[in-house]
Amino acid sequence: MLTSLDLGDGQNIGTTGGKIALDCSVRKTRQGHYCISTTDFFFPLVDSPYLQGRIGAANVLSDLYAEGVGECDFMLMLLAACRDMTEDDRTICTREMVKGFNDACLEAGTTVTGGQTVLNPWPVIGGVATTICSDGEYVKSDGAQVGDVVVLTKPLGTQVAVNVHEWRVRQTPKWKELMNRNVLTKEKAEDMMHAAVCSMSRLNRHGGGVMGEDKAP
Repeated sequence: MLTSLDLGDGQNIGTTGGKIALDCSVRKTRQGHYCISTTDFFFPLVDSPYLQGRIGAANVLSDLYAEGVGECDFMLMLLAACRDMTEDDRTICTREMVKGFNDACLEAGTTVTGGQTVLNPWPVIGGVATTICSDGEYVKSDGAQVGDVVVLTKPLGTQVAVNVHEWRVRQTPKWKELMNRNVLTKEKAEDMMHAAVCSMSRLNRHGGGVMGEDKAP
């Protein structure tokens, strides 16, 4: 959709043609260091605003860790408070989201230094993670080769579990089909969602650090 806009200047490292990056933007600075940055946000797919905040931070940081970088120098927070809530509900929800986000950042050894806040029909939280490093302190994202071993640092299927949860809560035709075909029970769907939330809210910092140490592609 955006191909015709010809975004990017060909200087992004680890991407096809040096154009727009898939996860992180990796740029060589004028001083000879490397600036690695990424941005993402998380919609309210869980019932707990605190967990939404944690997941939002972990989601942003995961792209940084995917570059083999175990440390984030600073984080900007992107926050949308829900304008359709009552003032009391909005205050509680927003505070809990920010607390969850900040707690995850502190656990990651980084700090929130700024950001942007707006009003929105639904609460959203995310951010921009940035690290400055030297050559050799990160792993280029286009280095995988045929025959390489893939090591999973988190289980697959998180999005499937979230989708099933949404279908069950809304009692959609897809959920009813799963029930009619005895594919899944309510209890199993709840267990799936619990496992997914635990996975999404857990930092992948250790995996990123090990990846960088071993120079994994």
